[in-house]
Amino acid sequence: MELDEEKGEVKTVWCIVATVITNGQASKGTRNFEPGTKVYCFPPSRSGSYESVKVVGPDRKSGKIVSAVVSAGDLENWRAEEVINEEVLQQISPPWDSSDVSKGVAEGIAAWKAGGHWPVLELRRWNRSRAEVVVGEGTLLRRMKNGLLRLLGKA
Repeated sequence: MELDEEKGEVKTVWCIVATVITNGQASKGTRNFEPGTKVYCFPPSRSGSYESVKVVGPDRKSGKIVSAVVSAGDLENWRAEEVINEEVLQQISPPWDSSDVSKGVAEGIAAWKAGGHWPVLELRRWNRSRAEVVVGEGTLLRRMKNGLLRLLGKA
């Protein structure tokens, strides 16, 4: 198990987890997985309707962690879980992490799959938190100044 060096705790991340359907009617994307296999789902893309999902899970033949894009209809028993498996963590983190934002998105999608509403607010918070990481913190003027200083080699 991987330890979080700062806190001395086991590293975990929140993730959407589902099970490959067991009725034998699965489509092409699930051929990598045995029916009943637990797979770890990536969050929906910004423009996605979540009809197809990128997942990782153990390959039906080798048992190694593989990724595939599957139809959301081929998955059942959607839920939010904390993941500690190191092989899986390497595949899903990032984008998943241990934040409350990730937990909210995972729980929101699981609730939606159970018949609830689409988690608009949770996904909005998710996109904003990811934009802060990519763009950086601070005002636009400060980011421009820091970028210029880096270009000039003075930072």
